[in-house]
Amino acid sequence: MEFGGIRQRAALAYLLMHSNQVVSTSQLLGALWVDDDAPVTARKILQNAIWRLRGVLAGPSSDAPAPRLLTRSPGYTLQVQPGQVDLLDFQQRVAAGRAALAGGDPQSARDLLTGALALWRGPVLSDLVEEGICWPEVTALQNKRVDVMEDRFEAELACGGHQGILHELKTLVESDPLRERASRQLMLALYRCGRQAEALAVYGKVREELVGGLGLEPSRELQRLQQSVLTQDPALDPPRTVARLRPAEAATTAPRTAEERWPRPAEPAAPAPAAAKTPGADDATRGADAGSTTADRTRRAAGSRDDERRADAQRPTSVLLVRFGLGAEFGTLSPEDMDRALDALTMLACEKIGKHGGMVASALGSLLLGVFEDDGREPSGAVRAVRAAAEVRDCLNIFTAPGAPGVPVAQGLSVYGAVVTWRGVSPWPGTGTTAAWAGDGLVDSCQVMLASVAPGEVHVCDTTRRLTEAHVTYRHACASASAPWELMAVTDGTAGGSELSFGDRECELDLMRGMLGRTRQRAAPHLITVLATPGSGKTRLLMEFQRRVEEDPVEPMRVLTATAPPPGTGSDSRMPADVLAAYCGIRHGDDATAASTKISAALARLTDDEETRRTLPALLRPLLGPGGPVRRETLAAWQEFLALAAGVTPLVMIWDDLHHADDMLLDALEELVTAPADVPVLHVVAADERLLGRRPHWSAGHPHAMVISLLPVPDDALDLLLESLLLPKRQTEPARAALRR
Repeated sequence: MEFGGIRQRAALAYLLMHSNQVVSTSQLLGALWVDDDAPVTARKILQNAIWRLRGVLAGPSSDAPAPRLLTRSPGYTLQVQPGQVDLLDFQQRVAAGRAALAGGDPQSARDLLTGALALWRGPVLSDLVEEGICWPEVTALQNKRVDVMEDRFEAELACGGHQGILHELKTLVESDPLRERASRQLMLALYRCGRQAEALAVYGKVREELVGGLGLEPSRELQRLQQSVLTQDPALDPPRTVARLRPAEAATTAPRTAEERWPRPAEPAAPAPAAAKTPGADDATRGADAGSTTADRTRRAAGSRDDERRADAQRPTSVLLVRFGLGAEFGTLSPEDMDRALDALTMLACEKIGKHGGMVASALGSLLLGVFEDDGREPSGAVRAVRAAAEVRDCLNIFTAPGAPGVPVAQGLSVYGAVVTWRGVSPWPGTGTTAAWAGDGLVDSCQVMLASVAPGEVHVCDTTRRLTEAHVTYRHACASASAPWELMAVTDGTAGGSELSFGDRECELDLMRGMLGRTRQRAAPHLITVLATPGSGKTRLLMEFQRRVEEDPVEPMRVLTATAPPPGTGSDSRMPADVLAAYCGIRHGDDATAASTKISAALARLTDDEETRRTLPALLRPLLGPGGPVRRETLAAWQEFLALAAGVTPLVMIWDDLHHADDMLLDALEELVTAPADVPVLHVVAADERLLGRRPHWSAGHPHAMVISLLPVPDDALDLLLESLLLPKRQTEPARAALRR
């Protein structure tokens, strides 16, 4: 892959360092321009860099899935597989190596940690550092590498490999003498190599650096090691075997705590005074520990590990079950289109579950299972599961008022959700992670709950409610004894509510609302042209703008929509017929006579002029026919009808895919926009570059026109779903059927 300038490479590097996480636009701007020296056009430069990166990443590379650069509020996320990025591979190997070391398998730990360090090929992002870019994340990653080196040294020492690491340890300690852990390891390696004096010299140098530079004495752990070297404690001898240790043995050989890792020297015969201590308490503890046998310490350590395992088993695990429904409105879809719709919905839900730290345990057809572990950190697994459920629900529903039921973004599309939380769940086989499986009854309970959930709702069990009530509002639901609570809204601002998040698209929405205000104020035709490519989020932008216009309680406007059919798939009269039917209320099942009656009734409400009432229905009648070319006088009558309608109630006309429209309709729309009449109507035209290819001067020079170009946002699951399947059917299909009768 070939990348462009420093900004593009820096944006990619920063996103890769935060792979599979959402990085806000402000974070990226701060990373690309330090010390507040960003130019005025910084946001646009970043958007262009992201756009170019998408083109590079989407290019042919290998059989492996390509990385996916997605727009996710409030910024972007780069989704990659573990094997595609060395950093992710490094982190996985480190985690596995540390787990093996803690589990008493130093050989596996040594191999895993050595493999992780082998992925390093020099300083991190050295080319960007040379250009003056230095992020805290880079420094933290370099420090993490040193931490992993110390972990590997630990494993090597446990395997008896003290001679092989001696040179590396010396180099590390010389470069950073204040790293006490590495100094301890070097002392132990030197002692095991028979170089006791050099081991003590290391301690002296560390103490000199600490006392002289910071006024601090070495840690008690380092002091005890010095004493053990002086007394030639047998506990410092190399291990007799490097075979895999049982957990109980590992508690002694590879202890977890600082107190256990380096043995204490024998206590002096005359104990020190006990001033400022609880009489006898500390001395009794030391005496018991010093006199205890290896078996005693093993039993205590093993018991501690058992306690930890029992505590882990009691941590709650939350399961989210999501089901999608496609109603009769989707009955005309082919099996391939139906599969494509379910795939897009599943992708959407997977993104939300992953965003909140969940694991997709199963995805089959319209049913998806997500598991959220409670690892003891905030937010809890239950809170994250409920947030993910709320985001899936709210993406596919429009909420007109707080507490009101949601309206699906497309007719026939429904989503159902249920969250159950239990304690003491068995490990998911083969992963080591806690997850639910049918043997524990957790998934079964969730399925029973889901059967009682209404479309557009998410229900939770009583345990989930108790664990999340500080973050979420609920209302009592009597549908199911196992799911007595319905999720209303997430109250901490992370999900829920009536407003969908549109991230950078809020800028475009603000521009469109500004033009809408001018249309109202000046009572004149205005035009917004939205130029977009597939996957740019155009469909969601149009739907959100329509929703906000229709829900404005102060200045209501009538919104009419129409979509131009691709060549060869529909008649030239389709768009005018759709608009006329929507305004007059012509529905599926109305014959031509009923449709004519409704047109006449609408005209009676729009004008008092008898001549217009009498002549206009006859001129509009060809739109009610079987289709075919539309005569010029019919379009002129249609234009007059729209002018009358806008004179009574201001109109917003949304024309989608206008690049497919015929020349006569394009002429008619241009005449509507350039008409000198005082008609408050805002035309929103959505098209791709083919419109400008056909009409190079489209809207050019018009004082009331604006062009918005949308940058590509590929793989937006919801937008692809709506754009490819739902938008053309959302309100026009029944009307077209009626007008064709």
